[in-house]
Amino acid sequence: MLAFLEYLDAIDRALTRRDSMDVTSLLRKRIATHLPREVREELIALIHAPRASLRAPVQFLRFQHRMTELARGGEPLLTAQTELRFEPRPIEGAIRIDDGRRAAALEATRDESDSCDAADDAPR
Repeated sequence: MLAFLEYLDAIDRALTRRDSMDVTSLLRKRIATHLPREVREELIALIHAPRASLRAPVQFLRFQHRMTELARGGEPLLTAQTELRFEPRPIEGAIRIDDGRRAAALEATRDESDSCDAADDAPR
């Protein structure tokens, strides 16, 4: 988390100097994947803004503040993507676990085939 906060400070210093080349190089680093999309878009917009622009990096400053507060609380670094929870793996060799949920459909199919057989046996 400390390295990420140092990275955010480096972006902040580059923005203060209005050094668009430095901000661009910082955004190309792998650690930039931890920045939210809105923050990256705002930084790119600021890079392309004229030097006389008075626009502040509000989204970036909010994000930097949040990360600093999380670091004070001892929270780990947020990941670029959350992990998906998968169902437990099936028992080895089992293709499908029979839990009885398909019994109703199976019985309905048997009832239909029985009624078709009965209709075939009926005199014409």
